[in-house]
Amino acid sequence: MKLMLRPEWRLWPASTFLGVLDLKTGVTIALLFTLFNKVAGIYGLISVLTGAGGSFAQLSLYLYSLLGLVALGWGLKAVKEENAQHTLYFAHLFFVDHILSTAWTLFFAVAWWLYTPHDGRRQANSPAQEAIREGAGVNHTLTDAQLAAAANILWHEEKGTAVLVITVSWLSKVYFALLLYSYASHLRKGSYNSIRHWRPHSSAPAGYDPALMEEDEDNEEFYIPSLRTHHPNSTSSHLPDFVSVPGRHERQSLGKVTIPVQNKGEVLFEANDR
Repeated sequence: MKLMLRPEWRLWPASTFLGVLDLKTGVTIALLFTLFNKVAGIYGLISVLTGAGGSFAQLSLYLYSLLGLVALGWGLKAVKEENAQHTLYFAHLFFVDHILSTAWTLFFAVAWWLYTPHDGRRQANSPAQEAIREGAGVNHTLTDAQLAAAANILWHEEKGTAVLVITVSWLSKVYFALLLYSYASHLRKGSYNSIRHWRPHSSAPAGYDPALMEEDEDNEEFYIPSLRTHHPNSTSSHLPDFVSVPGRHERQSLGKVTIPVQNKGEVLFEANDR
């Protein structure tokens, strides 16, 4: 038994990427952005293994990013080959990845907003960072209270931007998931070829009518075969071929020109003497 949404609740699949690019191109761009995000997790894993330290949540996120790279490689191959079934499976994985990434984002956001003190004090997460901080020899004349007040001002100015970046990133990934589902839907229905190489604007000049152009092409196809076909032995016409036209004096000396016409006697032309 299949669980399916009611027809009125189903979303209409997208046909373009932001109304500008082809759907397959847009899906590829979205996956490349996701690939860049997963690659950043590898550097985090390297920092943990080299002694930078980190929580269990950070380590689990870095390991998950490493597994996500393998899934992304498989998904990019399915998108490139236009494999409908594999693309649909990858769309499900992409949506699940978005849910898991949202859970990690909420966890780190709550820890950063509520449990991390923004008092301007420098924190060392490893002995290496502690050695760098002590060796830098940076001195300031601010007291702890003044430093906390200055850090609090900066925090209130920057947290709005941080929320905006997180929200835009989250909504972008939702849109990427919808693009991937739309691409899989078009592949499964066989309708992707009808929207392939979509162009937002026509390059034709103003006043261009496609119907007139099609009519001109039909007329051209109608006349070209008759010009290219030559029947030297055909009896459909008895008109002679005029190789050269006589001069003016020769025309004056002509009397009557007789041209035979099939089943209609003869046609006489009298030359005018001027």
